[in-house]
Amino acid sequence: MHVSRVFALPLVAVAMLPLDTRAAASLMVDDASITDAGRCQLESWGRHTDAGNDWTAVPACTFADTEWSLGVSHQHATSTTQWAVGAKRVLRDLDQRRWGVAISAGLGSDWHRPRADDWSLNAPLTVVLGASDRTLLHLNLGWARTVDARGRTDGIGVEIVAAPQWSLLAETARDAARQRSSQFGVRHELRRGASVDLLAGRAHHRRDGQWITLGLNLAAAP
Repeated sequence: MHVSRVFALPLVAVAMLPLDTRAAASLMVDDASITDAGRCQLESWGRHTDAGNDWTAVPACTFADTEWSLGVSHQHATSTTQWAVGAKRVLRDLDQRRWGVAISAGLGSDWHRPRADDWSLNAPLTVVLGASDRTLLHLNLGWARTVDARGRTDGIGVEIVAAPQWSLLAETARDAARQRSSQFGVRHELRRGASVDLLAGRAHHRRDGQWITLGLNLAAAP
């Protein structure tokens, strides 16, 4: 798979992700929350691969009980840019219960082609584990189509609060071509609504599929 296609589908998927400190678009597995109503936020990250660097930004705003987002990603090695638009709605609020569920959809393509070649549907489920609420389990199940493949997508991720302002992250996800990628790392909360992620990952079907990601997540504090 070409390096630009390795990250094209994740961009479509993350275009509808929440941007608070519990989840970040630099992660492949979504959670079941959205931004607060009437607020906007921005996630951005850089990813270094064996083929070069990728840069992505995903601003999002929530209104009409739906989070709307626009993602743009540039792959330096191939000089290509992808766009993605997304919408996400919470069906069961995690903040009021021990588990939550949402539904999201996204469209995307190459910047020079206005027609959406890629699309995705996803249902993220988040479960609070343990009485201390220090561990979140995220499960994803969806369907996606790209110019190269179409099929079911899935993923599982874990967030563990290890210390004040520090969390451990681990996840694995499978794309529409049934190819799996995994990553792990840490998140540091700089202040309320601002955090930094440092992640190491790999695409299991590629010998040269390793990467390092540095992400910055910003949101207006309530």
